[in-house]
Amino acid sequence: MHLLLLLLLLLSPLVIFLFKFAYSTLWVPWRTQTHFRKQGIKGPSYRPIFGNSAEIRRLFAKASSKRVPFDHHIAPRVIPFYHRWSLMYGKTFLYWFGPKPRLAISDPDMIKEVLVNSSGSFQKIPFTPLTKNLFGEGLVGLEGDEWVFHRRIVNEAFKTERVKGWVPEIVGSAMKMFEKWEGIRGENDEFEMDVHKEFRDLSADVISRTAFGSSFEEGKRIFNLQEQQMHLFSKAVRSIYIPGFRFLPTKNNRERWRLQKETSDSIRMLILNSPKTREESTNLLSLLMSSYKNQSGEEEKLGLEEIIAECKTFYLAGSETTASLLTWALLLLARHQDWQSRAREEVIRACGDSKLPTAENLNDFKIMALGSWLQSCRYEIWQQISMRKEMRKKIDDALVVMGVLIF
Repeated sequence: MHLLLLLLLLLSPLVIFLFKFAYSTLWVPWRTQTHFRKQGIKGPSYRPIFGNSAEIRRLFAKASSKRVPFDHHIAPRVIPFYHRWSLMYGKTFLYWFGPKPRLAISDPDMIKEVLVNSSGSFQKIPFTPLTKNLFGEGLVGLEGDEWVFHRRIVNEAFKTERVKGWVPEIVGSAMKMFEKWEGIRGENDEFEMDVHKEFRDLSADVISRTAFGSSFEEGKRIFNLQEQQMHLFSKAVRSIYIPGFRFLPTKNNRERWRLQKETSDSIRMLILNSPKTREESTNLLSLLMSSYKNQSGEEEKLGLEEIIAECKTFYLAGSETTASLLTWALLLLARHQDWQSRAREEVIRACGDSKLPTAENLNDFKIMALGSWLQSCRYEIWQQISMRKEMRKKIDDALVVMGVLIF
């Protein structure tokens, strides 16, 4: 009898674990899928534990293996699973990333209802521990009061007059790149180069100079470390996170630990050696280190780890997006040479034959600004948010339950 009780006590944690596992990976997904199918919202069937993640990876691999067409239809390349399933199941469909349901929506009214909702029903999808270290603790990954506090500090650092003060540094970095191109061209009429790589180097140089001032060489080293982490981030964000897996000494985890430590240590040393007040310097790092008064007249200041997180965020959010925007703009100008001629005429008219752009004449570049604006509006932008716990929300005609991620 005592032996039976002891056996039951030993097995009870295992039974409880198996029950919870079956509940979260079998019962809840089945109930959620049935709930949406009753509303006419279909999608690829749920597969236990892994959901549709294997098919998502396969579609990404297939899309990456094909030659990229030179047109504006980028969805098959950038989000191939969405392109495929929206054709099969309609613009609103349900798919699965592991045991987590994701509701894809594209109707403008539904999107507006989600984005302008102020009731607190929706929140950003939290980063997993594998992705959080890269930039999840900066402004991109914050919510609520923390987000408001960080946003207020960042807004102070990015005031128009301060940003204008960075224009000479930006122009200097661009001129250095053009001189390098002239050296590569030499006496040739034509030559080839990887312009995306060049623009990534340019954005790294600009961010390093504006963020770290005289320490821009060390800033570029930090950028290289962050760039190495990006491929690990891409793997992690497309994979199902297994709790505790990040502590295993796998090859990717060891590389992640090393890069994380080197990046944080380098930024920390720059912070400790940087001027302490915004009056001493106009670089971004010093501005983030400064204290600012809030609406109540109290001084607010970011902590050391918060500054490190924001520096990582600016590197990642600013470098790759800027490089991609410049690369695609160059390709479009090459294809539409009438607009290239208009843009060149505008630059000559604003700057003359030999002068460089300044903060004062930036407003004269109407065509250049229009081109950037059209690019940002032309292509699909996707965002993922989730329902808060213990909530049900009706979006248009669809009743969304808690725990559903909206894509």
